[in-house]
Amino acid sequence: MDLPDALKQSGNSPQSVQTTLHYSLDYAQQVHFPHHAQQVGPIYFKTPRKCNVFGVCSEGSGKQSFYLIDEAESIGKGTHSVVSMVHHYFNKFGHGETDAKVHFFNCTGQNKNNVVLWYALWRVMTGLHKSIEYSMMIAGHTKFEPDWHFGVWKLHWRNSAAETLSEVAETVTRSSRNGHNIPQVVGNIQDPVMFYEWKPYLQQYFKTLKHITDYHHFYMDSQHPGVVTCRENASSESYTFNLLKCKTKTPPEGELPQPSNIKGLEPARQWYLYEQIRQHCYSDSAKNISCPKPLVPKKEIDLTQQDQQNAKSNGGRKKALLN
Repeated sequence: MDLPDALKQSGNSPQSVQTTLHYSLDYAQQVHFPHHAQQVGPIYFKTPRKCNVFGVCSEGSGKQSFYLIDEAESIGKGTHSVVSMVHHYFNKFGHGETDAKVHFFNCTGQNKNNVVLWYALWRVMTGLHKSIEYSMMIAGHTKFEPDWHFGVWKLHWRNSAAETLSEVAETVTRSSRNGHNIPQVVGNIQDPVMFYEWKPYLQQYFKTLKHITDYHHFYMDSQHPGVVTCRENASSESYTFNLLKCKTKTPPEGELPQPSNIKGLEPARQWYLYEQIRQHCYSDSAKNISCPKPLVPKKEIDLTQQDQQNAKSNGGRKKALLN
């Protein structure tokens, strides 16, 4: 549905608008920076600083938020990162709808799993939504609304220069004349995106759904706490499962899981960026932002000792094979 202008990207409070909205979400292929339209030859064989890109599209407003995750802020592409960014999106960019329909890619590691399912149950039980319906694409279908926004951005990206994460965010803004692509930097000091340990928190209250990969549609509402209705296809017979572990133990409103531990960059990676990538930044300020000199000492590796250890282990293996 098309929203009135007053409701587009307004960040309304939960269940303040009596309507149903459709959202789609997916990861894009990661990008690297420093990046230049006329890419320097030697950097082709190196690994610049990585930026993961996650998109949440509000199809009613036609706008998509791009979550830009610097590798130093990343906890991977697992369920905790997906659920945490979706939670941030509903809090900051949500329209306050009572009912939500969420469409996403059929990937068990990121989306189609019990943690993402538990999160929807948690939202309807704590008053953040009246109902939520998940729909996954069937195997073999990979393109949907977020890919259109990613494609518009990538066209602009090819002809852009970006040496810092903030400049990557600027390319997202400039890629759409009417503001349909909105950047959200995960490590933004003014508006940080918090990652939480959702699995250990939610499994206190919910059981796992067996054979979850057999279904493509899931429906949950506040009238039936802890209950999920599943269908293999849109017109298939529905099956109902109660995933609540205990009727007397339900998640309290306003409570969140423990924050995730973000490890940051390994010392070896910091030194690699400083020694191999820094030289490809044209701006001195970008050099100090994207590839600063590490504060941790560089570890020296004794190659002679390492070769002796490898020879010893390989010799034992060779002897075992010959015998």
